[in-house]
Parts: sequence; structure tokens; C-alpha cells
Amino acid sequence: MSTSLYDEIGGEEGLRAVLRTLYDRLFDDTMIGFFFAGKDKTKLVEHQLWFTARFLGGPNRYDGRSLPDAHAALALLPGHFDRRHHILREVLEAHNVPTAVRDEWLRVDQSLRHAVLKTGEEARRLARTS
Repeated sequence: MSTSLYDEIGGEEGLRAVLRTLYDRLFDDTMIGFFFAGKDKTKLVEHQLWFTARFLGGPNRYDGRSLPDAHAALALLPGHFDRRHHILREVLEAHNVPTAVRDEWLRVDQSLRHAVLKTGEEARRLARTS
């Protein structure tokens, strides 16, 4: 019987542990932590849990907004995305996430880049209206 990447990371609890560490790091990061100011960390972890579980072969329980909608009000530029991706890589390594799981998670994360990034003009417009 084959196991899914979701099973390899330890199912719901293993995935939640990685995501808690990730969001602890994101909230505290000097370069991108401001994006998380005033946000509910527990709620973000739960949304991300079910979003991530889907592409790792786990249950399909995600009921949140689409990525573009969820990030529409954020002036996310390539450097912000790259910083988050770097932190994700570090957290996956720190948790000794199996290579296949880590590689797939990072691949999917990178594939979502254009769904959340803004152009320079879009970011300036958002900054003016904030």
C-alpha cells in the first residue's frame, strides 16, 4: 500500500507542527512580518493546513478564498515572496520533512508565485490606499 506525501509528513498533526513553526517565523520576521500584523495566527495555520493537505494528497477540506482574492490587499513584491519561500525551506529542513514532501511543497509554493504577486504600480497604489 502506497502512502501519500500527507501521510509521510505525519498527517494532520505533522503538517500542523510544521505550519506552526512556519507562521511563528513569518510573524516574527523583520522583512515580511509586517504583513501579518493584526492577523490571527491560529486561523492562518488552519487555513494553510487544509490548503497544503490538498496538494500533498490529504483531505480536501480547504474552504478559504482563492489565492489572488486572499492576497489582493497585500502589496507583495518578488522579494517578499522569495523571503517567505526561503523561510519555508528552512522550516521544512528544520523539521526533517522527507525529501519528496519537501520538494513537492516547495515546487507547488513556487508555482503559486504569480497568483499572489503585484506589479510595482499595483503595490504603490495599494500603499497609497492603506
